[in-house]
Amino acid sequence: MQLTAIANSLRVLILTLAIGANAVSFRSEGFAKVSRQDPHIGDIRTWGQLGCSADNQGVWTVTTSELDVCHDFGITVKAINLTDINDGCNFFAFSEAGCKGIRRAFGTNSGCGDALDGVDSWGSFKFTCPTGA
Repeated sequence: MQLTAIANSLRVLILTLAIGANAVSFRSEGFAKVSRQDPHIGDIRTWGQLGCSADNQGVWTVTTSELDVCHDFGITVKAINLTDINDGCNFFAFSEAGCKGIRRAFGTNSGCGDALDGVDSWGSFKFTCPTGA
């Protein structure tokens, strides 16, 4: 009787592991398909204080579907660091929402981009890439 109970427990365990493995495999495949359909373009890290050292607000990732789209920050961003960008693409930050006002181009070696003199914070940004980049 105990051997039957142990055998049943092992069957349940094996079935549970198999179902879990299939679920992980399905999620991984789904993620990979989405990634290939909308490739990564670049990343920026924003800061709520000047100097890129205090009030880390996290990373904003842009994909192909977001190219040439103006993104308003919606929060106070006093400093930006362009952490990654595809070859041939450009990143611009603007002093006002709607990609208006003063525009600054960033490169991956630009370092910390504090808000410009006379401007309290960055208002918006945009990634651009030439066709085929």
